[in-house]
Amino acid sequence: MLKDLCFEIIQTCPNKCKFCSSNSSQDKQTIIIFEQFKKTVMHFIKQGGIEELSISGGEPFLHPDLFEMVKFCKDNGIKTVIFTSGIKRASAMTVEMIEYIKNKCKQDLQEIEKHEPWNERLKINVKAYYDRCLTPKSFEGITRQEFEKLKQLGLDKIVFDWQAFEESTDNELMGRKGLITCLMDSLIRASRTGINVDVHFIPMKPNYRQFSDIIECLEISGVKNISVLNFVPQGRGRDNKEELMLSKEELKEFSEILKKEKEHYSGNIRIGIPLNGKISHLCTAGTEKLDIKYDGTVLPCPAFKEMSIETMEKYGIKLHSIYEDLEKVVVHSGKRKAPLCKQVYGFNGDLTDSDEIIR
Repeated sequence: MLKDLCFEIIQTCPNKCKFCSSNSSQDKQTIIIFEQFKKTVMHFIKQGGIEELSISGGEPFLHPDLFEMVKFCKDNGIKTVIFTSGIKRASAMTVEMIEYIKNKCKQDLQEIEKHEPWNERLKINVKAYYDRCLTPKSFEGITRQEFEKLKQLGLDKIVFDWQAFEESTDNELMGRKGLITCLMDSLIRASRTGINVDVHFIPMKPNYRQFSDIIECLEISGVKNISVLNFVPQGRGRDNKEELMLSKEELKEFSEILKKEKEHYSGNIRIGIPLNGKISHLCTAGTEKLDIKYDGTVLPCPAFKEMSIETMEKYGIKLHSIYEDLEKVVVHSGKRKAPLCKQVYGFNGDLTDSDEIIR
């Protein structure tokens, strides 16, 4: 059985993250259509099944068939998770709403003219406010109705990418402007809907000291899970490695921040394998764990998107494609003696000597 399959269904994304391993952005157009998704999933089901499938991107909520994909997975008994930035394309404003806003603006201006006809500044500000209301937005948060639908479909978990508390840092790292509130709105809506919510955080030079602020927000919003993952220098992350990757001193400082938050946070803080000093479970990359890239390439793990052919051969990994030779992708059992990512990248240190930090 394939225990962990990560499926990148789209490369398009409202963000342009400095650390993105997939080089995703708004101008990317690569997408895996629903029929190919079903064909690929069925291939692994016939080989013994899939325990958990993670739908990723790009931004999955920009894929037109996301909900059908979730339904297909759940109908086949697969634990299903969505990884998201919490941001999607804005819905078009209805004609009724446009007319309502225009009429409200007219009424307010008439009231000002009646009671304060001399107040030109107020008139200008009111007019500007309603003009902003009528200006189409490119992106917005995920709606409560969408989360309700996902809950009805049986979605097992949704994971939000939250990398900064301060808007300026969010803009810098995520390559967007003024959208952090959309992320927060989405996270709170998902939590209130009752869906199992997790957050992923990657400590980097610009953001690692904001971890405590994010933990406080999670506490307030009732989110009880956060995973701390290692920065992987691939995609745009490779180009920005020097300004993002923590030094040994910064990693040590973050470790102290982490220990402090462990004592105060009522939820669970999980440490990803590359940052763990000791692990009781062994790496399954390329055996019981696979990643399907947005272009159809089958990889042993999401951490190996830019691994060279020579390195692949060194570790006995063969590359396949869901378009060209899906039938050759065979699920193997077994585990590696040590995490492959640590061997390949030589990650810059451990945050803990325990298996994981959990409360």
